[in-house]
Amino acid sequence: MRVLLLLRGSAGVGKSTYIKEHGLEPYALSADNIRMMCQSPVMQTNGTLAISQSNERLVWSLLFQMLEARMQRGEFVVIDATNSKTQEINRYKDMAKTYRYRMYCVDMTGVPMEECKRRNKLRPIYKQVPDEVIEKMYARFETQSIPAGVTVIQPDELDKIWYKPSDFSHYKRIHHIGDIHGCYTVLKEYLNDGFKDDELYIFCGDYIDRGIENVEVINFLYENMNRPNVILLEGNHERWLWYWAHGGTSKSAEFEKVTRKQLEAGGLDSKIARMLYRKFNQCVYYTYNEKIVLVTHAGLSVIPDNLTEIASEQMIRGVGRYSEYLDVAKTFDEIMPENTYQVFGHRNTEDSPITVSKRCFDLEGSVEFGGNLRAVVLDADGFHPVMIRNTVFKEQTNEEAVVPTEYTETEQNVMEVVDKMRQNKYIYEKKYGDISSFNFTREAFYDKKWNEQTTKARGLFINTANGTVVARSYPKFFNVNERAETKFSMLQHKLKFPVTAYVKENGFLGMVSYNPDTDDFFITSKSSPDSEFSAWLKAMFYENVNDVAGLNEYLKRKNVTMVFECVDMENDPHIIKYDKSHLFLLDIVKNQLEYEKLPYQQLVQIGKEFGFEVKTRAYQFIDWQSFRNWYTEIMDEEYLYDGNVVEGFVVEDNAGYMVKFKCYYYHLWKHMRSVAQEVFRSGQYRRMGSLLTPLENKFYGFCKEIRDREHPNHIIPLRDMFMQQLIESK
Repeated sequence: MRVLLLLRGSAGVGKSTYIKEHGLEPYALSADNIRMMCQSPVMQTNGTLAISQSNERLVWSLLFQMLEARMQRGEFVVIDATNSKTQEINRYKDMAKTYRYRMYCVDMTGVPMEECKRRNKLRPIYKQVPDEVIEKMYARFETQSIPAGVTVIQPDELDKIWYKPSDFSHYKRIHHIGDIHGCYTVLKEYLNDGFKDDELYIFCGDYIDRGIENVEVINFLYENMNRPNVILLEGNHERWLWYWAHGGTSKSAEFEKVTRKQLEAGGLDSKIARMLYRKFNQCVYYTYNEKIVLVTHAGLSVIPDNLTEIASEQMIRGVGRYSEYLDVAKTFDEIMPENTYQVFGHRNTEDSPITVSKRCFDLEGSVEFGGNLRAVVLDADGFHPVMIRNTVFKEQTNEEAVVPTEYTETEQNVMEVVDKMRQNKYIYEKKYGDISSFNFTREAFYDKKWNEQTTKARGLFINTANGTVVARSYPKFFNVNERAETKFSMLQHKLKFPVTAYVKENGFLGMVSYNPDTDDFFITSKSSPDSEFSAWLKAMFYENVNDVAGLNEYLKRKNVTMVFECVDMENDPHIIKYDKSHLFLLDIVKNQLEYEKLPYQQLVQIGKEFGFEVKTRAYQFIDWQSFRNWYTEIMDEEYLYDGNVVEGFVVEDNAGYMVKFKCYYYHLWKHMRSVAQEVFRSGQYRRMGSLLTPLENKFYGFCKEIRDREHPNHIIPLRDMFMQQLIESK
């Protein structure tokens, strides 16, 4: 939860020990630990070792970067530093105000200075500080106070900061009201008798977006936010309101294009929005007679012993993926005591009833699309579900029926990723109307500038007007021994068995998905829907598909991309020779930022249904020994799979980790292709030392011999000519 805890005291007073004894280590940011990460202990003139103080600018920059990252997620954070200066604490205060944190300070300055010096001598030698440093700290504590707005507690008062359940047993009824999404008329219908003083009203968040009465909802909440019997929780959509209220631009296309215009046309004062936002709570945790109830926007799998230690982000966006709320409810029922209940909204992909499990209630009812406003009422007789159909909503077009970005992308908002990719010099963007293609640059490939962004930017197509993923393929993955983590020796520790090996076909990558702008297929290579590769893919696709309308509807309904390997022997032959062109269905990938694909069994079923040849599942391994033996086998010069040469294999472990294995034959003739190209261009090959075998040297001589004669341009017919010459020469 949004709680920031500072420890204030001299070096050696026992702050780190206090953190350890109270189980705070997972939540602590320590300046000394960061100093040790930046530089190992250095030797002093007296021969002892000490923590270096020469990297202070970097140390504090890193600490505040990490702090901000945690505060953005609403995590409980502890700062292990001396916090001796008022100015330092004020910096934390500014951040606490920005991220709506409650701020506490454990004041350890009451420990006598001599005791602090004694404790200092008990620390490891490299952590000890001179006595004069401690004396200087104590002098500063006397002159620089803790600023107002920070709640000061003593070391034995830590229990004061924890979030504890409230007793609401005095209320006649407790109303839990689900996602509203700008639907004021149906909300008023539920509250047709107004607020009753002896009843409690808990609103579960998501008050805006998608509905057509956003202004009315905001004004209603503002008018009633100070009632003692009204509690407003924060939903994921309310963050856009915060951006707008502070003069910024949100990262939601829906808010910017629709909701913002409604708020401004309705004359809503941004000051009202700011005041309302400050009233939003992260959760409600209460007792009602013998019942214990947790209310959040999106649901937790358990109620922990200390609710403060759970990040606000998990309360607002939910535990697990967006679709895993049923697993969350199941875990809650299995683990929590029989008198414990949970109420949440936000997600309901299976159209579950309000009573989603024995002791969990789901209040997401698609009210904004003509569904129901959901509520559950608790009184002396128990919980009572309520549903009211909404009749005032905007009819959806095909374009608007797409699942909202922030729902399908549980880890991060699409447009946030777009902004980061646009700022990355190793990623380039190509625009095709509203759809942009994002791919890593040549520099990223050759300079190996791989990170989360550059590996994601591979065949990624995003509609930047509405923030939806239109099509995507795989994130960049690597060959065995290409990177440190794919060294074969490291795979023993990396792979999660069982492991599956699929045949790696030798063509170019293509993708087919649904384009809501045209109500038709979106067909593209991994970089461009306008390239000649896309045209070749399109021709092959229509030659193979047996139900165009059915497949278009399938892609639309499932919001997925079919990823193909296009082996085009006429237009784009590669290294491996095939008897004819093939279109292999490799995988069906969900159109979201987080990579997720359908299981192989479903892939086979869909391929059969629509007439596509599916990638071959070649081998499965249950342990490292069998996998290592197979690796030795496929690296042999004479290896054949099912009697044929192949490019190699894509290996996928039980956790979805992927790595490529290329066979000897493919490596050999890819090398020989570069030899031929250079010989035909310049008459010689500069790196003669790389020609290690008699066959390689013979092929080099062959290329020089035919250079001035008519010869094939592609390696496949060139290799055929060479091999025929070898046979004839024997």
